[in-house]
Amino acid sequence: MSIRLQFVAEALRGVRPIVAVCAAYGISEKTGQKWLARFRAFGLPGLAERSHAPATCPHRTPAPQRAALLACRRAHPTWGARKLRAACQAAAPALAWPAPSTITTLLAEAGLLAPRRRRPRARLDRTDRGPAHAAAPNDLWTLDYKGQFRTGDGRWCYPFTIVDAATRMLLACVAHPAPGTTAAQRVLARCFRTYGLPRAILSDNGAPFGAVHAPRGLSRLSCWFAALGITPRFTVPGHPEHNGRHERLHRTLKAEATSPPAATRRAQQARFDAWRAEYNTVRPHAALDDQPPASRYQSSATPYPRGGPPPLVYPSHFVARRVTQAGLIWWQQHDIYISQAFTGYTLGLAPVSATCHDVYLADLLLGSVDLSARRFIPLTEALRSPINPG
Repeated sequence: MSIRLQFVAEALRGVRPIVAVCAAYGISEKTGQKWLARFRAFGLPGLAERSHAPATCPHRTPAPQRAALLACRRAHPTWGARKLRAACQAAAPALAWPAPSTITTLLAEAGLLAPRRRRPRARLDRTDRGPAHAAAPNDLWTLDYKGQFRTGDGRWCYPFTIVDAATRMLLACVAHPAPGTTAAQRVLARCFRTYGLPRAILSDNGAPFGAVHAPRGLSRLSCWFAALGITPRFTVPGHPEHNGRHERLHRTLKAEATSPPAATRRAQQARFDAWRAEYNTVRPHAALDDQPPASRYQSSATPYPRGGPPPLVYPSHFVARRVTQAGLIWWQQHDIYISQAFTGYTLGLAPVSATCHDVYLADLLLGSVDLSARRFIPLTEALRSPINPG
């Protein structure tokens, strides 16, 4: 028999005053009267332990907000609490939305919070923002091919992505069968016609963006950038963190648009198009005060020239020479090899001394021509200096 039932039985026998019975059981008269009242009202079940939680909780997330947050999470399984809150707040600004920590608890209670794998991270120098820093739209675009994967029909898909560094606006996400200069140039030309020209473009050193053994690391594609007045820049080999924003985008792309892959590359492109629209116009971004990229991006004031790059013009004291298909220029009755990357472009030779001329593509210094040795001495250091938006 429980202590409470023993107390009630003795109190109801009336042998001793209720005060004495309560004292014998080590409880106050108020508590004793409460147990007696419960027994008279509910019988033996009335003596069971009851919850001490308050009947109402003024801080509990209201049901409409809970339902909206859980529905948003189910629609976007990779979004965290902060993004869910921002998206729901944008959809219903009149409602009071809970803090991200409360939303995380709500997701855990609903079984919608997957355990995270913690991976060791390399320690970075936070004082160096790296070459991907940009202060305004179109100061810098970044581009890359994401790691390839096979679609359902077994064919390879290489996503080619272009991003505005300052606003995170995803300007292009195109499914290619393989990386290539022509395919990348076609997508870039479409972006240039739509959004105008950026001041600089950052990529890694691999083909088709860079050419490790060419002067300044320039490929055919990056020469095209220079001819358009765009400064090509390259990350340091082995340092993907120099283009960390783009690498992070590719992780998001993989999680939200390629897992699992679509049945065909055409179907995968349709998925990319829908995901890109949501990424730009709906998905909140922490670095943009939880606003989507499209709310911050604006097109460039520099239009893409109709017909492609205009002829390159150099100062009057320069000597202009056109590069042949073999990568040669004709200078003082001699062929001098420059690089086939510059085929078809006009280079400018600036006199430095009687036997030396610096060689330029637009305003990029490529190296120098030694007239006494009749050879070109290239600058091998790639264009890796940080962008200065000022």
